[in-house]
Amino acid sequence: MLFYSVNLVIFLIYSLFTNTYYKNHRAYFWLIFIHLTLLLGLRSSMVGTDTLQYVDFYLVQNSGFNGNGAMVYSAISNAIFNLTGGNYHVFLFVLSLATIFFVLKSIELLNNNENFMFLSIYIYLTFYFYFESFNIQRQMLAVAMTMFAMALLSRKKYIWSIIIFVLSIGIHSTAIFAIIGFVIWFMKKNKITFCLILGVSLLSNLFLNNLLNNFSQLFNHYQMYSDTVLSSGGGSLMLGIFLLLIVIIAMFLTDMSDDKVGGFVTFMTMIGAVLYIVGSKSQLIIRMADYFAVYSVVFIPQVLARLSRKFHRRYLYMVLVGLVLGVGLAIFYYKLGNNLGEVIPYGVFD
Repeated sequence: MLFYSVNLVIFLIYSLFTNTYYKNHRAYFWLIFIHLTLLLGLRSSMVGTDTLQYVDFYLVQNSGFNGNGAMVYSAISNAIFNLTGGNYHVFLFVLSLATIFFVLKSIELLNNNENFMFLSIYIYLTFYFYFESFNIQRQMLAVAMTMFAMALLSRKKYIWSIIIFVLSIGIHSTAIFAIIGFVIWFMKKNKITFCLILGVSLLSNLFLNNLLNNFSQLFNHYQMYSDTVLSSGGGSLMLGIFLLLIVIIAMFLTDMSDDKVGGFVTFMTMIGAVLYIVGSKSQLIIRMADYFAVYSVVFIPQVLARLSRKFHRRYLYMVLVGLVLGVGLAIFYYKLGNNLGEVIPYGVFD
């Protein structure tokens, strides 16, 4: 835990000087990219619950359609294996580099405000989205790619958006559920549609388990997660409640829904929050929630800024940011303290 705490402090220090004091946002982007990529990409195969399994499948090239892979993932695995003579360190590093790049670029495109970058990355780290990649790296790469697909869509790069989305399904089959993002993007977003989507999300527990069970039977690799009942889903439940509370405040006290990107990240975060709540005991539902809740890294900085502008309070933004920083630390240390994803102890290589 001390190792990750030190890295968080390092992140805060260069954030303060590079992004705040010197206002060098491009240097800040690349500092974050290098830092997070190295930390994730140079880890030992023993860091992360599923990492050793990824390595084992890679070394025997068992990444077939219904094994531990999908078409694009298998192609990447085969290419790296042949080019490096089976060096799995390169394999983990390439996956890590791609994941971090897609996330950071998505945040940059969706925020369209360099001043939000620090808080977005802080949330990405402390809300544990980053540390999910130490464990379920293939899925989190798919999550990052679907997020990037939506970021491209926001810039009207429709063809590339579709291409990246299709490739994400080739990385992890569950990415198909992120197609809901395209529906959300093009639908009219107001209080009526918000309540409608909220209601459907709350009722999802009635049909989602059956849907995911059928999915896991088609892709039998996921059956282990479908059958897993979490003994404690407290972390996901509390995070879901926190996010849902902010979403409701945003929808009824700000003009987030009037902005195309703002409305989109609000609705996506709401869906993710509800899935965390209704699926807090289901590992597979929580994994699906990540495709939606990850947009909270963009949503929260934007809504805090809008709330402070609405009420014209000079120090409100600082108070709200302080609240999010505190909640982030609580989530960070709760999950690290319970060693979720088995990221402790950290080691480099083997």
